[in-house]
Amino acid sequence: MTPKIELSGLRSEAIFEPAVEVATQPDTPYESLRMIRYACIAAALTLGIVAPLAAQNASRTYDFQERTRTLAFDPARFFPEGFELAMSVRYLGDDYGYPVYAVAVHKGCTADDRGEARRTCGERLTARMVRSPYEGKPPRPRARGQRLFAMIAQSKPQSDDALLPLLDKAGLEWREADIRKCPTAMAHLRSGQDLRFSAVLGEAAQAPQIVLHADKVSFEIGGYLTRSRYEGWLKPGSPGEWADDFVASLEPCWTPSMALVPWRVIKG
Repeated sequence: MTPKIELSGLRSEAIFEPAVEVATQPDTPYESLRMIRYACIAAALTLGIVAPLAAQNASRTYDFQERTRTLAFDPARFFPEGFELAMSVRYLGDDYGYPVYAVAVHKGCTADDRGEARRTCGERLTARMVRSPYEGKPPRPRARGQRLFAMIAQSKPQSDDALLPLLDKAGLEWREADIRKCPTAMAHLRSGQDLRFSAVLGEAAQAPQIVLHADKVSFEIGGYLTRSRYEGWLKPGSPGEWADDFVASLEPCWTPSMALVPWRVIKG
């Protein structure tokens, strides 16, 4: 019995056509083994063609949640001039990474400073923030991001072109503050002189804390060749907790930002 393999689109089929007239049942054990061998070859060919195609199709699935975090909640997009940031903070809720807020701080002038303004802007500290909307006070910070994702999911966007108009209409808060003119923020900055970003080697080992479904903060601060980074949960006394408190200290000083919203920034 000679096997004939036919491939059609995404499907492969093994069709056995008799080369000569044979009985419906194998006459010998050898004939049985040969039929099994042909069937195995056909199955292997089928898997070798269909499985990679299925994986390729799966990889094309559009992840609007990750794209929302990238386009709207990446602090590196908040100052289109491409400055190295003096500070950045991003708060994601739960294991699902619900975007709560992101903040970027730039020291110095921006593209909006022209003429006489450039004489006095060198030491300015400008903060910009994107925050998911929520009417009233959310029961937990992550509720902001949960509501944002739920709203976007109703439209089932399958591309950035479909997602961007949804972000335009989502009511995302786009704010700005001059930190040096914000007394609560300046006071909090002065408290960050002794931040410790890593455990001290040689300390007595302690039992690890078990934290489930924790909100997480990414925090980076510093200047040229002097940068420190923390990424983890809001552990009491950690740089992550300090960074979240710093963002809270800016609350009375936020004003609507006139800069281009980050999800509309075209990055090269």
